[in-house]
Amino acid sequence: MTVPENDIAALFDPKLDDPVPVIPPGALPPSWAAVQSHAPQPVRAWSEAEPAHGPDGSEYEHGEDDTDGHTSPATDPDHVADKVLGRQRRRTGKKRAKSATDRDKAAAKKRADRERKAVRLKLTGTSANITRTATTSTAWFVQRQGPWNFRTTGKQRRFIQDEAIILTNLQKAGVNKVHRRLVRTPFPVAQWAVDHDTWATPIPDIPGALSWADYLRGQQHAMLWSNATIKGRYWGIELPQRSSLGQGLDWTARMLRHLAHWPLLGRICTGVNSWAHDAFEREQKALADHLATLERIMSGRGVKATPATPAAIDYLLRRSATIGLPLEAGGAIAGAGDWEETDVAALEDLTDLSLTPGDGYTTVSGVVDGRKHTGVVIVLTIGRMAPLPIPERMLPWQIIGDPSGEPLEWSDRIELHDKAKTIRTMRSLTGKIESQFDHYTVEHDQVPPKELAEQHARAQDVISDVEEDHSGLSTRTTGWYRLAVVGTDPDDARQKVSDLQEMYSPHIALEQEHGQYQLLREFIPGEPQANIANKRHMDVEAVAAGMATVSDRIGDRRGVVLGETGSISPRPVIWDLFAAHEIKHKSGLTPIVAVPGSGKTFLAGMIVYQAVRAGAYGVVLDPSGPLAALAGLPEFRDIARVYALTGRDSRAGALNPYRVITDPRRDDPEYDARNVEFARDADPFAAAQSKFDADMRAAAAERVEVAVSVLKMMLTERHLHLEHTEPVLHMAANLVGGDSNHNLREVLAAIQSIGVSDPDQAVKTCANGLYQQLSLMSELTEARVLFPGEGTIGSGADAFDADIRLTILTMPGLQLPPEGTPSSQWTPQQRMTAPLMHMAAWLANRLVYEKPRHVRKVLFLDENKYLESTGAGRTLNLRIARDSRKFKVRALVCSQLPDDFLGLDGSDDKTALTYEVFVGDVGGDPHAIEGALKLLKLPAGQGFEQFLAELGSGGEDTLDEDTDTSYQDEARRWMIRMADDVELVRSSWIHYVHLAHVFAALNSSSAKNALGGAA
Repeated sequence: MTVPENDIAALFDPKLDDPVPVIPPGALPPSWAAVQSHAPQPVRAWSEAEPAHGPDGSEYEHGEDDTDGHTSPATDPDHVADKVLGRQRRRTGKKRAKSATDRDKAAAKKRADRERKAVRLKLTGTSANITRTATTSTAWFVQRQGPWNFRTTGKQRRFIQDEAIILTNLQKAGVNKVHRRLVRTPFPVAQWAVDHDTWATPIPDIPGALSWADYLRGQQHAMLWSNATIKGRYWGIELPQRSSLGQGLDWTARMLRHLAHWPLLGRICTGVNSWAHDAFEREQKALADHLATLERIMSGRGVKATPATPAAIDYLLRRSATIGLPLEAGGAIAGAGDWEETDVAALEDLTDLSLTPGDGYTTVSGVVDGRKHTGVVIVLTIGRMAPLPIPERMLPWQIIGDPSGEPLEWSDRIELHDKAKTIRTMRSLTGKIESQFDHYTVEHDQVPPKELAEQHARAQDVISDVEEDHSGLSTRTTGWYRLAVVGTDPDDARQKVSDLQEMYSPHIALEQEHGQYQLLREFIPGEPQANIANKRHMDVEAVAAGMATVSDRIGDRRGVVLGETGSISPRPVIWDLFAAHEIKHKSGLTPIVAVPGSGKTFLAGMIVYQAVRAGAYGVVLDPSGPLAALAGLPEFRDIARVYALTGRDSRAGALNPYRVITDPRRDDPEYDARNVEFARDADPFAAAQSKFDADMRAAAAERVEVAVSVLKMMLTERHLHLEHTEPVLHMAANLVGGDSNHNLREVLAAIQSIGVSDPDQAVKTCANGLYQQLSLMSELTEARVLFPGEGTIGSGADAFDADIRLTILTMPGLQLPPEGTPSSQWTPQQRMTAPLMHMAAWLANRLVYEKPRHVRKVLFLDENKYLESTGAGRTLNLRIARDSRKFKVRALVCSQLPDDFLGLDGSDDKTALTYEVFVGDVGGDPHAIEGALKLLKLPAGQGFEQFLAELGSGGEDTLDEDTDTSYQDEARRWMIRMADDVELVRSSWIHYVHLAHVFAALNSSSAKNALGGAA
């Protein structure tokens, strides 16, 4: 089935079997300018709904505090209680004569009853967050989705206990019945585009290249294909009704009203009226206090639920009435006011339900966004349950089916029992069991079944738990738990049911009951319970172990795309690269750790591409060079440059340490005497000048140290370990000085001078040996960028174009030392790797830090292991980690081992300085896995080790074509930590076909992986 490429509603069509690519792979997308004027306006998901406004501009009732700190009428308990009880009281009032309008409504209702085959809704209307039927009122609260993955077992158990305490507190507050509804809304891709456009300062469009508007539209289409959803759970708490005394007083007062003017009976009538009014006032106050108590309980740590806004109630009712139809893009929030009976009548007309006797499913049809849809719904009920080892060995029982990718919706009807009732019930059950035991043994002299003894022991255990428990976690419940499965046709729905039953077995049975029509209606607030079969008896802790709202949680809803989550249910992973700097005030250092071939370079390239498109300045140090192709993309025409730091095209002296490390600029704002830093100084101008002078001296000292480090890296092991090597190098560098107008050849001349004039023979001998070695190394082709020609000081970073958005530094021909080979066996060209990488990193660092502090910057450094092998390199990494926040730099630093960030000997640990971490396949080495856990801030001994060991395997990779399954999921998988959230992320770009030219630019294998899944 094909759909128009701009028809977003069709993306949720249940008849659509597989995603249809909106653009041919490998081609740029066509211009969508013509259709953008007809594109639907972005609407926030129900979880992000803004208050709706009335015609006069005032907000409808949303239950939020006003500017004076007073509660708005929508959620003010007194106001809501008045509306709820007032309606109930008016219903008991004197029946008035019907008007012409009432007669017309009654006639229309009779006609509709004759024509309508569906059962009418019991719902009569809503007041703020309360839904009403003729006999009941229910207050609704909204709980957002929460975290679960990669938390310790202790934390997960605490999550369960916190929610269980909420149920216990509700029972203590007098609540007897709770109706919980888990609903889903599509991932708000339209809102992402709006937020991303606001967040970014996009580069200008280039004629013939992918425009910013086309880029945003293509990103939205790609994210929609995964049918990602966001969970939200509604807690419906049944409110107490008016007492019999209050209703009796109202009836009596009404009956005596015509006697009010009688001499004696008038006094009695007045007294009864006053009594009835006082009773109503007391009940109103009690209900208001009860609502306030419920709000306090529901805002507790276990749920953190808030009263549902009218917009959220609107979505709950509409979604509950349209289960089986596609989820409406953006949540389809239509109203923000109370529902009246006429509105409920419109709700009944949203869908047509039909049931074929004996087929065990309900056919649902309706119109969504102007298109006719038909779906098949099967409602399953939780049946018998074995003991569940949650969280030790199982997912929460209500999310076991989430990995199927189906947008499952739940309806829980729960009855809460107090301690006394539970004990009475258990003792009654114990008496029945004992009577049956006596029936077998005394009356018939037979051996009773052992099940009787087991049931008796279980009943005694429940009594013991309830009597001795003081935490409230043994509070008992009875409940019915339904989940709705939607298919495109009966066979599709049955197949999904079969798959879910297999996922839940053997611990939980999913029962497909009769009466599917009534079971589906049970999802709608106010509808009666369909049946009492499969009643589950559980304590509140077992109920809470369902944790239906937990899901994958990582990233935010603006920024660049990294892939999709791969733990519980798929959803796009969006990352604001600069939230750490601008919001959290954290470091921008981001380690990317994985073995070769794990997709580090491709992932970094996609991040850099998206960041530069969004307006950030990018500097890339990629020694191997595949990212150089990014500069050739049409979008980056005239704003990207590639500079070779080695080979025939390199600039002599481009990496001269004395030029790469620059002096501070006196006109920088941090040296302005008006800076708040100098406000308390007696002489702000002198204090600013003193700081500038100190930084100038620090820059000179840094040049000396870096020059010594570079020269040390060129030495062989024999020369490096000589006693006087370090003193000779420092003496020569100090003789030259730390000004920026020097170069390394002057240091070599100073070493030669020491070898001639120093009085100590041992020092002279060492200096002569060092000079011979370093002089030989300086003549290598690879050393050209370090040693400028005679009489020059090198070009340095000041020769690079300052107006370039993307600068890519490559090092063609660089000979990396072979893994595992001792440095004593390295060739001179291989020994040049470390100093060249070190100075290239310094240059990349400078190109970023020379930009104004307030602009966003992305720095990518590859092969970090060669930097971390030296003390100066570790200092550079530490500087990047500490200064990146002040200069708004997102530093992506790639390495093959976690040790490069943890320190080779356990020192220089940068774990505390990292706010985001990417860990891919680390090869299964126990030491590497231990380091990865430390970077991710995950505890050892919780089972995460095995997960990391299997991180790189997307299938069974063999050479046997019959058994090879590695092709089934080639997307690279990453463990990503952002703040306290850790999630498994699949770097899958299979639907991002509008970026096919970017994948091709990175390299051929990466392009194949990107379009086919891997990265």
